[in-house]
Parts: sequence; C-alpha cells; structure tokens
Amino acid sequence: MKLSMVTLLALFGAVLSANLKCKECAESAKDGECGSAADATCGAATDICYMITYKKGTDEKYKKGCATPTDGAATPATAFGLVVADVAELKAQWCNTELCEEYSPRLTCKTCGVAEVDNIDALCNATKSSALCGLGEQCASVFYMASDKAYNKRMCKEFSEPHDWVCADNKTQSACGIKFCKTDNCEDYSSSMATTIALPLLLVAIFNAYF
Repeated sequence: MKLSMVTLLALFGAVLSANLKCKECAESAKDGECGSAADATCGAATDICYMITYKKGTDEKYKKGCATPTDGAATPATAFGLVVADVAELKAQWCNTELCEEYSPRLTCKTCGVAEVDNIDALCNATKSSALCGLGEQCASVFYMASDKAYNKRMCKEFSEPHDWVCADNKTQSACGIKFCKTDNCEDYSSSMATTIALPLLLVAIFNAYF
C-alpha cells in the first residue's frame, strides 16, 4: 500500500516534533532579562532543558536552552555553547518535560558496593567514592540481613516507594529495605520503610539488645 504525500509529510513532521521543546534565552545578567525566554525545539532527541548560572569575569550570567547532559560526569561548558576558558563556577540544572519552568540539579551521591556492616542501620564505607547521578535520581541506601549479618550498598537510583521494595532473594535475605535522600553526598537517609520490613528490623534490634 502506497502512502500519500500528505501522510508522509505528517509522519515526517511527527518525527521532527518528537524532540523536546524548551525555554531558550541567550546569555544575560543573572535572573535578569532571561525571564522572557522564547520557546525552542531541541536539535537532538537526547537533548533536555537546562538552566545554567556561571561567572564571566566578575559578572554573574544566566542562560537557558537545550543540551544533552554528560553521563556520569559534569556537563562541560561547551555543551551550553560557552568557551571553557571564559567561564567559572558553572552550575547546571535540568528538566525533561515540555517547556518546563522547574529545574533541578543532578545530585552527587556516595557509592559503595555491597558490604557487611555492624548493624542494619549502618552504612557501607564510601569516603573515597561518589558518583554524579542521572536526571531524576536520588541517593539511595539498600540494606538487608543474610545469615544473621547486616549488609548495605549505596548508589544513585531513581526514587521508588520504600514500601514497594522487596528482597532480591527471599530464600537468603530478610529485613530488606531502601532509604533515599536528596542532598549532595548525604549521610542521613530517610527512615521510611514498609511495615513488612519494620517488624524484622524490630526483632533484630530486640535480639541484639538481649542476647
């Protein structure tokens, strides 16, 4: 079956319109005239919306537009159409919804692989390791018991409701849970957990206290 020219053009237009639209404004005084940003369609499917602040000399500057965030590392000034040698104290915030107005920074979180810890509330040692999270990810702490020993792992992870968390292996693990925090390199994670997790934790605490 042959497609009409109108249908082909419609499909072509749909593909082109698949890229995100963002508010865009050229370099301006920080929090100044950039408030009247124009709507722009991003040039690449991987682009999302950004808002950056930075210093050029002693002047604070402000810019909005489309860019592709670098995976696992700070996005360089060149991605925002800037010359690296010309800018300092670059701070980027992102959003990935159409013509969004609310931006958020990517978190840097402590990371460590699964390690045995002293008790179910203890954190694995991450003093020398951290990671730049992806957009929308938070700092996460995963914990569980296995063979009467406590284990913990820290990482970047997309938020999920703690009460939905389940053990990776119900035969060998118990008291499984996850906690989140939304600040850079945090050490104090949320204490919210499912009631199905809280009871085993309580039993572990009682056992440790009296035996």
